[in-house]
Amino acid sequence: MSVNLQYILDERQQICDTCGRSFKPKGFDSHRRAYHSKPEDAPGHTIDDIRTEFHPHARIATRPPRPECQPWLPFRCQLDFEVAELAHEAALTHEQTTRLIRMVRCSRTEDFTLANYADVRNMWEAASHRLMPDTITVLLGDKDMEYTVHFRPLWEWAVDLLRHPIIGPHCVFNAQRLSKFDGDSFIQFIDEPWTVDAFWECQSQMPPDVKPLAFILYADKAKLLSFGREKGYPVIARLANLPVAIRNGKGLGGGRVVGWLPLIKDDPKHKDTQRFANFRAAVWHAAFKKVLASIVPPSTSGRWVNCWDNIVRLFYTLVLILSADYEEQAIMSLTRGIMSNFPCPICLIPEDKLSSIMLHNYPLRTGQATSTLLIKARAEHRKGRREAILKSQAIRDVDNAFHDMNHKTTDVHCALSYDCLHVDILGFFGDHMWSKLQLLIGLLGRDKVAQVDENFDGLPCWRNLIHFDAVMAITFTDGSKYEVIFKLLAFAAHAVLPNAGESKLAYLLLWCICAYLEVDRYATLEVHTTMTIAAGREALQEFSELMDKYIKKSEAVRPDKNWSFPKKHLVAHLFDDIIAKGATRNYNTMLNEKCHGPLKASYQYRTNFKDVAPQILRTDHWSLVSEFIRSRVDELDAYNTQMAEDETDPDTNVPSNFHVRFGSKQPKKSLETTEEQHVNNPSFRHFRRKLNAFLNALPAVTQHVNMLPFDNFRFLKVNYESLVDFCQTTDYLFRRRLQKDKHMKFWRVRQRGTVSEFILAELIIRGVALAPDPTTVGDFLVMDTIDSDIFLCMKQMHLAAGH
Repeated sequence: MSVNLQYILDERQQICDTCGRSFKPKGFDSHRRAYHSKPEDAPGHTIDDIRTEFHPHARIATRPPRPECQPWLPFRCQLDFEVAELAHEAALTHEQTTRLIRMVRCSRTEDFTLANYADVRNMWEAASHRLMPDTITVLLGDKDMEYTVHFRPLWEWAVDLLRHPIIGPHCVFNAQRLSKFDGDSFIQFIDEPWTVDAFWECQSQMPPDVKPLAFILYADKAKLLSFGREKGYPVIARLANLPVAIRNGKGLGGGRVVGWLPLIKDDPKHKDTQRFANFRAAVWHAAFKKVLASIVPPSTSGRWVNCWDNIVRLFYTLVLILSADYEEQAIMSLTRGIMSNFPCPICLIPEDKLSSIMLHNYPLRTGQATSTLLIKARAEHRKGRREAILKSQAIRDVDNAFHDMNHKTTDVHCALSYDCLHVDILGFFGDHMWSKLQLLIGLLGRDKVAQVDENFDGLPCWRNLIHFDAVMAITFTDGSKYEVIFKLLAFAAHAVLPNAGESKLAYLLLWCICAYLEVDRYATLEVHTTMTIAAGREALQEFSELMDKYIKKSEAVRPDKNWSFPKKHLVAHLFDDIIAKGATRNYNTMLNEKCHGPLKASYQYRTNFKDVAPQILRTDHWSLVSEFIRSRVDELDAYNTQMAEDETDPDTNVPSNFHVRFGSKQPKKSLETTEEQHVNNPSFRHFRRKLNAFLNALPAVTQHVNMLPFDNFRFLKVNYESLVDFCQTTDYLFRRRLQKDKHMKFWRVRQRGTVSEFILAELIIRGVALAPDPTTVGDFLVMDTIDSDIFLCMKQMHLAAGH
């Protein structure tokens, strides 16, 4: 059976000479204005043009050199390294490693020189310069207390990256201001640390021929075993000059453990005293001075480095970003924490004003002002007067390790950054809003609790999204799980909580959660413009007003609930941090806490559970050495492969970009078989007739279609440009909104009965997850919280619809 298909062009349509597409008259005019016209006030610029303004101190780099011929050194051959690498990655014991070596030696077809585990260990040691231990002494009362701190010189680690032939070329040493032409003017956008104010201002403080070498540092305690008591205190460093794909990646150039701070046990004699709190802070900063020691001199006088391209550059070091939760931020800034008169480590807002989450006029803290206050207090001989001076800004009488750095480019209070994980996900939402909503839903009865769990289970599965079958009676310690609950809660709970009767307060809290989620969605955008920052501030204002309304109404239910705490206030600094230091992914602690995983694995599989720090750090450094050598081996292999391809066929490069790709191929089927297999499915009724009509409607198509077996797929991958990175938009149809749709900012779509239709896969822009609305059969809600692109897409649609 066959069908002849003929397409006839509509006489009213017009064809674009540039792209060849056909349009109706009205659509053709819009297309021509959008793609072919240039504004008179900006000659030479077209829509989506990107402008880069480099810092005046910028210079141009050259191409990297050829890879090393023997990148596996100090291993004697490549096979030696690969066997040692496998044994390290698999955490083989000494005996297992020796057995593996014997097997390789018996079956080898190329040079192999390793003899046993001791030989492997010696090779790793020859390639390694592990974290060095040192002792610090801090006075507690009249007794000197000694602690061991392990650290790797930050300078040496950074120089290794600058000299690396693969990582080095990706480094950016000059501040940039990026902007995009929108048809009328250039709109500035920011993402990486070097595209924002702090980097620009720091480079302006340096001589013209100097390049800033900026560090991102993270420190936090971590349990090394989920059900054990052993803890570690790693310091993780990232190089802010590297792009986010490398800096936040898992391999070479990503986060690296550069320190292991001492943990202080509680002393019953001094527990809960001001002296012991100061002692803890003094030990932390004495240890951290060891971590910073190698980059302190270059912060003021600079240091020369012969980089990957054989160009010698002069670098000034600075700590641009400190990534930490609130408790660690208080230690880093030497503020007195949550119980003090001024708990915020960023500004001097009084404790009784912490419920404010909007912009305010309270002065910001600065490292220089703190140092001046400390000098003033120490000059006072009367203990009471000295303490009063320190309490006036809630500062501890301890020397700050960060004050050793050049104060013009490193300010501990400016470096402290907004923490989406502990402030938004685990803090305000997890500890306060979600727990309160669980309680309120529980008061409505077991049926309501069960319905929320059922609605969560009914949400569609989606890539990179955890699927829950129940959430109401479960507690988590993993921030990523709370983040998913935060994103999906409104879609599962709105049908359970009508805005009436006993559920009215719970409905208002859910409304607050949706408003806070909108703030969080703006906070986690990978790229920001002046418009997204302004919209984010508006969302924050809306949330603040809603939260004040809820707090007032909830006092009758729980008058003892205190909503004045630091993590509620810290969101006031969110968008200022983005303007100063770029997207929040540059400093979110969630990324750094993922680095705890390998350390926990090393503790469990590579230590004897005694004096674990040196053993864990040795394993971690062997991993670094392995990544370093592996990257050089892969670089040489890729270089040799490319050279061989260029010699045999210079035109072998095939573009890897695509818009639509099918996958999970199934056995071929005929159209008749397809109809027979789905005879009870209304969507497949008149399948061949619909296909015939669809093909006839395609432009400029004349073809003969046979009912022969055709390819059948179950997987479709669609590439699209994200709105976060400025993609085009499309017109959509709109309909009436319900009250809760307005409050929760839902976008409702309705199934059109059982009618099915064919579409061209190339016309798919992107996929979207739809949550069924249990209150209205056939209605679905667009899940616009699961990624940044769909969030901005729906924002534009709401705006266009006049919502």
